[in-house]
Order: sequence, then C-alpha cells, then structure tokens
Amino acid sequence: MSENEDIKIGQSDEVVTEETSEKPQETAKTAEKPVKKPKKAGKNPFKSRKFKHGSLSVVFTVMFIAGIVLINIILNLVLERFNVEADLTSGSIFTLGDETVDYISHLDDDISFFVTADKDELKGAGQLYEQTVEYLDRMTALNSRFSVKYVNLLKDPDFTNDYVETLQNYQVIVRSGKTDRYRILSINDFMKYKLSDGNTYDYSEASMYVNYGGYTVTDYSSVAEEQLVSAIMSVSLDDPTVVTFVKGYGESNSTALETILTDNAYVTQEAEIERIEAIPENTDILVIHGPTKDYSLDSITKIDTWLSNNGKYGKNLIYIATPDTSETPNLDEYLAEWGIEVGRGYILQFDENHAYYTGSALPVMQDIEMKTDTAYYEAMKKSAGSSFIGYYVRPVIKLWENEGNLANVSIASAYGDSCIMFPFTADEGWAPSEDNFAAYDVIVEASKVQFADNNQPTYSKVIVCGSDQLFTDYFTTASNYSNGEAALSLFDANSENNGKTISIVEKSFAAETYQIDRSTQIAIGVAFAIVTPVVIIIIGIIVWLRRRRL
Repeated sequence: MSENEDIKIGQSDEVVTEETSEKPQETAKTAEKPVKKPKKAGKNPFKSRKFKHGSLSVVFTVMFIAGIVLINIILNLVLERFNVEADLTSGSIFTLGDETVDYISHLDDDISFFVTADKDELKGAGQLYEQTVEYLDRMTALNSRFSVKYVNLLKDPDFTNDYVETLQNYQVIVRSGKTDRYRILSINDFMKYKLSDGNTYDYSEASMYVNYGGYTVTDYSSVAEEQLVSAIMSVSLDDPTVVTFVKGYGESNSTALETILTDNAYVTQEAEIERIEAIPENTDILVIHGPTKDYSLDSITKIDTWLSNNGKYGKNLIYIATPDTSETPNLDEYLAEWGIEVGRGYILQFDENHAYYTGSALPVMQDIEMKTDTAYYEAMKKSAGSSFIGYYVRPVIKLWENEGNLANVSIASAYGDSCIMFPFTADEGWAPSEDNFAAYDVIVEASKVQFADNNQPTYSKVIVCGSDQLFTDYFTTASNYSNGEAALSLFDANSENNGKTISIVEKSFAAETYQIDRSTQIAIGVAFAIVTPVVIIIIGIIVWLRRRRL
C-alpha cells in the first residue's frame, strides 16, 4: 500500500473515528433526560363524582323543602279562604246547616258583618262566642261578597257615627250593601235556656227566673245560626214586608211580637197615629196591639183610608184586643162595620182535656185550636207535641158570614162547645151554667174584596185576636207552646215573606263535645309549623353530608 493510500486510509479512519465517537455521547445525554409525558388537562371539580352526587342531594333537599313550604302556604291560603275545618263536636255546633250553606252561597248581595269585640278575646270567652266567630268565618268563606270586621269601640269611636242606636260590646251588626239596611244583634241573645219548668227562655228571662224564681237550667242551646240568617234575609230582601205598630193609645208591650217578626225577615216600625197625617205608605200590615184607650174618630179615619188604599185594597190590619175592661166604643163601632165584635168578658174552658188551672179558680187558660181549612193553619209550622195556649182570651164574634163584598172566616177557636163567657160585669155570685155552654172563636178574619182589570181578586183584611196574652214573651218563646208559630202565621199568610224562612235546628251546648283545648291547639301548631320543617331540614343536611363523601 502506498503512502498516499496510507494517508487516505488514515484520514478516512480518523473521520470515521470522530463520527463514531460523537454518536455515543448524544445517546448518553438522551438517556440522562426523563421522558416527558403528555400534559394532562387540569381536573374540573364540577365534574367530580363527589360533586355530582353532593349537588344532586342539595338540589333535591332544597326542592323538597321548597315544596313543603309552598304546600304549607297553599294550604294556609285554602284554609283561610274556604275555612276547611273539621267539626269534631258531637252536635256539630260549629257546622252550618245545608239550607244555610245553599242560601249564603247563592246570595247576590254585599253583606258586611261588624263585630264589636276583639276576635281572639271573643274566641276565648266561651262556646257561644267561639261559635259566633266560626259561623262568621264560614259564611265569609262561602261567599266572596261577604266580609267580617272586628271593631274595638274604644279605639274606633267614630264607628258609631253610622248608627243612631247606642252600640255596645259583643254585638254583631249585619249590613247589606244593596239596600243599606242593617240589623244589630246581641250575641247574648244567641243562647236559649231550658229551665226546670220545661220551658225555654232567652238570656235575660232565664237569668230572672233562675235568680228570683228558684228555677234551674236543664239544657241550653244556640240559635246563633237562625239569628244571623234571619238578619241577612231581613236586610237583603228587595221588597220586605213592612209591619207598622200603632202607638198612642195605651197599647200593651209588643216586644215579643216584634222580635218574632224581625227574626223572620220582616221590617218593623212604629207610628204615633195622632202625630202623623197618614199611615206610612210603605206599611203592608198595620198592628193595633192591646189598646187600653179608645181611638179618636180621626185616627180611625186614617186607618180606614189606608185599608181602602184608594180603592185598590191589598192592605191588612191586625187588631189584638186586651183583657182590660176599658170601653172602646169608637173601635167597637169600626170593627162592627167589618162584621166583628169582641166580647166583653173572658172565655172559660170546662173541658178538662183542654183546660188549665193556674192560680185561678176559673179555667182562664186553655188550648186553642187553629182551623185546619185556612191559609193560617198551612202557614203555621207547629212544633210536634206543642200547644197553642190561650190566657184570659175574649171571644171574637162574627156578626155575619157574608155581606156584599165582605166575608168573615174563623181562624182559631176554643176547643169544643163546653165553654162559657165570664162577663166583665159579673158579681161575686156569678156561677157558670151548662145551659150557656157554647163554642167560641178567638181569632177571626174579615175581608173586603175588589176585582182588578185582569179580574184578579185583591183583598184588604182585618184580623181580630181576642187577647194580647196570646202573644206574650212567655208563650211565644217557650218550646212546649206553639204561640210563636201561630203569631207568625197571621203575618206569613198575608205577606210575601211566607216561604222565605230557613229551617234551622238549634244546636245544643249541653251535649258532650270533642273540642281541642287551647294548649293542644298550640302544641299541634308548633309541631306542624316549626318541629316538622326543622326535622326535615336536619335530615336533608345529614343526607347531603353523607352523599358528598361518595
């Protein structure tokens, strides 16, 4: 091999040696550096398994609690609006009757109740007052046009300016927005008491008999529903029957009769006949109640003009005589023109089946029979087992049956023909004789008729009753007497009010009840309003804490 070749070869070897020596160095450096892995994206905490389960728990818990709160709000609104309450009393003393519910629900009038007492105080004052509050709540829930407001007369003295009467605490004022008429009721009058004598009385009478008569209370019941409904009817009727009581001639107390009428949707008023030019035009029925003085001819002319009604008729006079022995020749003569005479004495009943001896040697107290073939009997809603009682009744005598356009009809009489009249002029030696026994009427109707252009009859009537003792408070309020029903029939049979009453059963408070006392009410309220929501929240938090660890 030549030198040049050696040189070339050497150079070539040198080059190769340099190349081979560099490559291993690079490999070593490469081995010293760690291998870089692909960079992972940062972890999203909102996508973690724990968050998903935990957040769902929170969402469900919040939704559950919100749902409970919402349901609670809705139920409270429903309870407040519709008064959805359960009456657990044995006599359902807080439940309105079906007829009342139907009447209230469909009444087209804005009825306002104003109660002169604090609501909470009233509810805690006793069952009667609590019942009144419940009735008002239920009535306002039945009809959105009804409202109730509790008024403190001391804090709101200006409230009394709208009323001519003197207002007192524990009264209910029922006012119509349609007619602007109102009635004032006393809550104390909502209670009736049955005493040991078997009769039923209102609060004032019962108190008197218990305190001074030695009687005891055997039962007591509520007429609050009846009172409230009758008040609503009387203020809301578009054209109620107006009854005017004539005053000025020593008339006897007519409070009992007026109470019966106002309780049955009639409007009552009084008129001093000597002080007015004419009988009020709005009068449908005029009442002369037990006058002890004779009427002047001028007063009788006013009555006759009113009955004639400009020849149109359609008016009714109810004359109730008094057992007083005073003579009334002008009144007697006017009644005779209608074919009626009131006897000058008392009817005595000698049939032992129908006579009552009450502190008198003579049977002046007796059963009275309503004639079944009259409109009055149909209008009389006689209570089962009750009697229509007469006390010191004068006979009402028909002078004729028919004469011209006049007709007389017997409405009620003493039972049978074993009666006799004890004359006012009788002396100490007077004695009854069977030869003089006869039948006697105690209520008679006399009527005049005229026919209108359509040939329809129109009547003006005079109804004469033999004694104002027929309709005293004692007989009209006692449950075993039907005198109140008989009195009302005289008006119902001659007015548009007939059939506008509602049959309402009295609610006894003497029966065993299942009321929840105040402390129990509070405990139940706390349990459902506070304890239950708190427990639910605690359970929700525990579930959330447990699930967020998953």
